[in-house]
Amino acid sequence: MMRGFLPAIACAAVLLATAASAAPADPRWDEYQLLMWQDHPPAALAGLQRLGFTGTKLFGSGGRIDPQTLADRRASGLPYYLENIATDLYAPYHRYTPGKPVTWLFDRDRERRRADPADARVFLRDPSLSDPAFAATVHARLQALVRTQGADRPLFYNLGDETGIADLAAPWDYDNSPSSLAGFRTWLRGQYPDLDSLNRQWATAFPDWDAVMPELTDATMRRTDQNFSAWADFKAWMDLSFADALHAGTGALHAADPAALSAIEGAQVPGWGGYDYGRLAGAVDVMEIYDTGNALQLAHAFNPSLIPLGTAFTPGPREVHRAWRDLLRGGRGMVVWDEAGDVVGPDGAAGPRGRFLQSLVSSLRAVSPALLVAAPSPSPVAVLYSQASFRTRWVLDMQPKGAAWSDRDSERENDDNAWRAARRQAATHLQELGITPRWLTSQTLEAGALQDTALRVLILPHAIALSDAEVAQVRAFAARGGTVLADTEPGVFDAHSRRRPALPLAGTAAMPQSIRPDGDPVGPDGMLAVLKSAGVTPPIQVLGPDGAVASGVDVHVYANGGVTILALQASQPWSAPPRLTIRLPAPATVRDLRRAGPPVQGNAMEVALDGIEPTVLALSPAPLPSPVLDGGTLRLDGPSPATLHAMRVDWQDAAGATLRSAVVRVPAGGVALPGVPGAATLGIADPLSGRTVLLPLP
Repeated sequence: MMRGFLPAIACAAVLLATAASAAPADPRWDEYQLLMWQDHPPAALAGLQRLGFTGTKLFGSGGRIDPQTLADRRASGLPYYLENIATDLYAPYHRYTPGKPVTWLFDRDRERRRADPADARVFLRDPSLSDPAFAATVHARLQALVRTQGADRPLFYNLGDETGIADLAAPWDYDNSPSSLAGFRTWLRGQYPDLDSLNRQWATAFPDWDAVMPELTDATMRRTDQNFSAWADFKAWMDLSFADALHAGTGALHAADPAALSAIEGAQVPGWGGYDYGRLAGAVDVMEIYDTGNALQLAHAFNPSLIPLGTAFTPGPREVHRAWRDLLRGGRGMVVWDEAGDVVGPDGAAGPRGRFLQSLVSSLRAVSPALLVAAPSPSPVAVLYSQASFRTRWVLDMQPKGAAWSDRDSERENDDNAWRAARRQAATHLQELGITPRWLTSQTLEAGALQDTALRVLILPHAIALSDAEVAQVRAFAARGGTVLADTEPGVFDAHSRRRPALPLAGTAAMPQSIRPDGDPVGPDGMLAVLKSAGVTPPIQVLGPDGAVASGVDVHVYANGGVTILALQASQPWSAPPRLTIRLPAPATVRDLRRAGPPVQGNAMEVALDGIEPTVLALSPAPLPSPVLDGGTLRLDGPSPATLHAMRVDWQDAAGATLRSAVVRVPAGGVALPGVPGAATLGIADPLSGRTVLLPLP
């Protein structure tokens, strides 16, 4: 995709002051969104609507919108989102320029570095994320767009596509500009009690704060004392600058329209480029995520109100698997990349891929309302996401390569490392057990998240760099009887990436083989044994043909009041056993949300699992009530253990044609439905109960 960028303005107080924590919910997002990225003529827009598309793109590059394209969008009635509205600011090193590769600016700086490795000017980001002038530009541009487009209610305002400090998640020493260094020094004053403390940590002798300079990667590569503090602190500052800049853009939009939603697209693997998801997840309202390195799980865990989107590139079983996987992990829609033009023709006729997407999204929408109003069941297991450990692991891995670190592009940074592997293995085995962990950042750990008495287990995936405050919290958790698990000795380095003289958590963390990425012969059963020893038992057992915990199966357990939703999907296409045994803690009424048929009663059952698509079951104490219409109020004909039922409502005319369709949340007392001119009946489908009714309007 074309990629956008807007200046990240970490120290722009005027923007940070207006940034809101979250925009109000847009009811259109109760529907699973199918969005088209490529431009299409008016007749094709009508064809997209017939295929079930709910939105399309409208370019707003540099804040400018083509009047004819806008008129076409408005005439079609198909909602749109504004794309790349700050391309020039948030992604200058990965953006479309006619006749050039998208990375041409970044390539230029890399070539300059090869020609003269001593030229530090290649590390001046243009524009600087900390420049107040760019902050003002962002603020003015976004507010102007909301004034002109707000009446159309764009689905979201995309600040930038494939944004990053440099090129996506490539490592680079941006930003050494005067405004960034000034912001860095101000930030450091909040990290250290005084200049003497900083000099002791960094092993430097700066005479005053204005003299403080970070260490760049070349110098760090040459270090032999394993004190990477002056380098790591600067990298942490750049992560913060990037997140603050996006948050500032979000704040500018919310200030102009509290209902406006900000977004970024093409979110990258956790790591470089500003992709510290502990900071990034809360910076925008919508995020299109390339789900590598647990990116989707992390983003949604750190900001449950975030609207995650996936990307559809090619048809086929793997695309079906990915779409379902994203939905079960909290996804709310997909952006379709249609470079081949095989979704819909210029005349609006459906192409082969269009028919594929129509079928796929129809099946997703049959289940998505029930998932929308449920939440992952809480568990007593926490997992730490440590960005400081990533930085430390990276520099340890790269030191043998020396100056060649700068030849690594964003694609190479997708490569696995011990930090990602340990986190993936822990997440995989917990998912196979149906346990959704509470993901912690270093900040939430320091703030006392482990003091929650419901938590029994803490997993530290390759947490080799911990602050003194994190160490103290982990020790206190263990002293209270909590179980600490690690794949390697935690806290060998401090949070500034300086090796400690002694191991701060020696003997505190157990290191069972079941959570080590260097070898795991026992699969999820190993994790289960460790958790059971800590008093943690999965709420539902999903067993393979051998009677052991099924390996290769994602087990999702959601709660909606007294109703549990259980979703099972092969972790990778065709990776799961074809037959599974499910054991429940108590007898329940079990209904398959994806297949017609009466519910069954019991606490044990067998399930035939497809190699691609999931099985989704609703578990309730008794059969669920049916929807009824009482005057103009949609309600249930009896009490329900669920807190909410999300139902699909179609307003139909006398001939049965649908005039309007929407997902409606129905609480215990019911909900008043709006009138639709010409509507004679309501078609109501309740995915949770499986009841579908056609009701005459009064």
